[in-house]
Amino acid sequence: MFKDLRASTKFLILCLVSLALASVATYALLAEKQIAISFARSEIVGSKYLALLRPIYASVLKTQSTRSPDDRQSAAAARSIDSLLRANADSGGLLHVENVVKALSAVLEDLDRSNSTNNSAQANYLAALESLRELAARIGDDSKLTLDPVLDTYHLGNIVVTRLPAALEQLGQAQLLARTTEAANISFDRKPRLIALDTLLRANIDGVTKDLGIAQRGNPDGNLKQLLDPAAASFATSTRAYLDALRAFIGAGTESAAQSNASYAGAVDAALGAWDATQNRLEQLLQQRIDDLSRQRLISLLVIGALGVLALLVALLTYRDMIVPIKRLAELANTIRKTKNYGLRFKHESRDEIGRLGAAFNEMLGELSAAREREIMGQAEISRVSRLATMGAMVASIAHEIRQPLAAVVANSHAGSRWLTRDEPNLNEARAALESIAENGHRANEVISSIGAMFKKNPNRRVPVDLNEVVSNVLNLSRGELQSRKIDLHTRLASELPRVPADPVQLTEVLLNLTMNAAEAMNTTAEDLRVLVIASALETDGVKVTVEDSGVGIDAKNTEQIFEAFFTTKPTGMGMGLAICRTIIAAHDGRLWATPGNSRGTVFHIVLPFGENANADHALWTADQTV
Repeated sequence: MFKDLRASTKFLILCLVSLALASVATYALLAEKQIAISFARSEIVGSKYLALLRPIYASVLKTQSTRSPDDRQSAAAARSIDSLLRANADSGGLLHVENVVKALSAVLEDLDRSNSTNNSAQANYLAALESLRELAARIGDDSKLTLDPVLDTYHLGNIVVTRLPAALEQLGQAQLLARTTEAANISFDRKPRLIALDTLLRANIDGVTKDLGIAQRGNPDGNLKQLLDPAAASFATSTRAYLDALRAFIGAGTESAAQSNASYAGAVDAALGAWDATQNRLEQLLQQRIDDLSRQRLISLLVIGALGVLALLVALLTYRDMIVPIKRLAELANTIRKTKNYGLRFKHESRDEIGRLGAAFNEMLGELSAAREREIMGQAEISRVSRLATMGAMVASIAHEIRQPLAAVVANSHAGSRWLTRDEPNLNEARAALESIAENGHRANEVISSIGAMFKKNPNRRVPVDLNEVVSNVLNLSRGELQSRKIDLHTRLASELPRVPADPVQLTEVLLNLTMNAAEAMNTTAEDLRVLVIASALETDGVKVTVEDSGVGIDAKNTEQIFEAFFTTKPTGMGMGLAICRTIIAAHDGRLWATPGNSRGTVFHIVLPFGENANADHALWTADQTV
């Protein structure tokens, strides 16, 4: 089925399939970039909401310090809670932390109302720290910060989401135990817990340092080390100082309590500062990644667009230089098949396969045209020789058959003269001689009539003939001769002409003779003025065909004489062609005559009557034209 499609259809299918494949590939590339951009944007959203936790951490942790949180810290914590409560709507459904925030808000309200020294306040304090850490983990999970595929931002995200919130919770727990121990004059069952928190905090400090080192390996420009190492070193130094003070407090007693409280405040500030610096750098890296991805997407679109324009240009050139010539070659072959006009040529100049194919096709047409012309010339020569042989046979027959009657007429006339010139005229003998002359005259007439029967109509050979088809056949036979003489051919054939009863072979001979005579009449005419017009039309008394040339024309006094036998205006002519043509047309009950052309040349007119069936067709045609 596919192989039977036209070349243009196959080319269109190829272009559509290529376009579909390119569209799918482009969509996949853009979708991949868009997914990566959306992923990074969700991480930035999560990072911004994590920043809201820092004021809350500061407000909660300062409750266990000797310095109470000021009003600005409390107001910032309240604003952070309000922003977190709106996170579901503001983040476009990205974060689902409403329930956790509501629980944290309730715990913070209970913490504000409780006394900092009773057990309820301590429980609320620990619950607030735990809720903050869980909220940080939830924000990290929902915003995909913990799933980042890039080395540097993954470890920075781990510090922001996991390490520092855990360190702040552990600092808060250690300070609560220290203050409770101070109030309780150091209970031995709390010392192991303080030692465990010390171990966890030091491990967390090492984890932050390790994550930063790994992140720096994924950041070759070195900016990460320059920006985050001071904050990380401050956090590690302050936290270790606090842990050292805490150990001293555990070992020495109340004398070191003030020192550990001061170290606690410094460690909290350093941890929050490290969180702020790490988070800012994380957002910068994420935004830089988004910018890089957007730039890559734009470059990809430009490259794909340029390639698409180039592909479109190549497709148009291919269509122009391959598909169009193939269509023209196919149309030319179809035209030649219908018209048998081998003088047409395929006009396409190129060095590719189509150009070589066109050259071979033209060469083949040239050979066919030459063969056709040789065939036509052979047929014309055969026809001419046949006519000459027929005429010779006719002349010989006339001479042979009429010689005896004429000789008898001459002899009888001499005899009659002698009988009448005698002294005593013998009237009986003279009368007998005259009767013999009459008999021989009738005999000669019969001979001539029998020979002329060859040119009279034979109803048994007549068939309904479409004169337009006869004209087309004659043009096919003479087209090569007309082209060689550079004659411009025009046809004006009426459609739906009724058929006439005739011998198609004889009509072909007549029209071919008139066409060749017209071509020869234009030998002395300028090439740009050589025009041959053949027309057909419906007349009231039959179907009319005209052959008009632009030659030198015929003298008006010779318009009837040219149809006489042996009269010719051509130097090498015999003067029998037009005479035979009129004889054939007359045998068909038709008429043949000549008139001068409109501006120059001669017009030959042929009118053939309708037959019995043709009369009915003519009546129907006339009725249709009237309607």
